[in-house]
Amino acid sequence: MTTERPNTIAGLVAKRAEIAGQIDQVRATLRQLIIDLDHVDAAIRLFDPSYDVDGIKPKTRPAGHVTYRGELVRIILSLLREAPGPLTTKEVALHLMVERGQNTADAALVTVMTRRAGALLRHYRDRGSVRSIKDPRRGQFDLWEIAQ
Repeated sequence: MTTERPNTIAGLVAKRAEIAGQIDQVRATLRQLIIDLDHVDAAIRLFDPSYDVDGIKPKTRPAGHVTYRGELVRIILSLLREAPGPLTTKEVALHLMVERGQNTADAALVTVMTRRAGALLRHYRDRGSVRSIKDPRRGQFDLWEIAQ
């Protein structure tokens, strides 16, 4: 048991150093954001010295909704390439949510992600990357696969 302790401690020390480094980065980012906010406040006051900048409510994004350019498309195209057959828009959306660590039990979020996935799928269908086919059970264009 004593032979495992140095590796355990070394691992914990490395993890602590990693977390401390992340804290330093977040503090530096926070510092810069405060400076930027002060500059914007000063610019607002240049145009209207009596404007109540403290009364401006912060705008936040819901957790899990931030996406990077092309992230969803890469996930969707990868999924469709690896799928054994065509998938519904909702199946694609649920896969997106799982990949992004979102709650698939949240019906409202599933609806939002299904709409986003559908819009992306239609866009890439129009570009020729994916194609929609009729679902024989429903008679609608709601199954998706990679265009051959």
